[in-house]
Amino acid sequence: MKTIIITLISIIFLSNYAIAQKDEEKSMAYFEQANVYFDSKNYPLAIIYCDSAIAANTDNFEAYAYRGVCKVELKLYDEAIKDFDLALILKNGYAEVYYFRGLCKMELGANQGACEDWYESYNLGYKKVMNLIKKYCQLEESPDTEEEK
Repeated sequence: MKTIIITLISIIFLSNYAIAQKDEEKSMAYFEQANVYFDSKNYPLAIIYCDSAIAANTDNFEAYAYRGVCKVELKLYDEAIKDFDLALILKNGYAEVYYFRGLCKMELGANQGACEDWYESYNLGYKKVMNLIKKYCQLEESPDTEEEK
């Protein structure tokens, strides 16, 4: 009886694994097509393919991020922030997403939030954001410097 139960559990697990693998492959195919449309600046169609990639695999953080960037290009900043938030839930250390979310916040007048995102982006290795930090953010002394005084 134990053998039958273990066999059934194994079959269920393996079949679910195979379905998940197929969904991941489908998601990546949609995502690749979204990239083609993104590169040709057809952002509405790129969004549709990102939607399909997400429908096939809700863990595809890149599809959320790219959909967000498409929405930035279309000046849909509030919607883009929601996509960036979802991408960051799935992959917290995504420096470029912090950068783009900061751009959206700046466009919406949330300068402090923009600067916080840009500092995070910089700290995660996206050094190009320093120009924006210098231009829009009040640079403060590091906490270490203040403690030494």
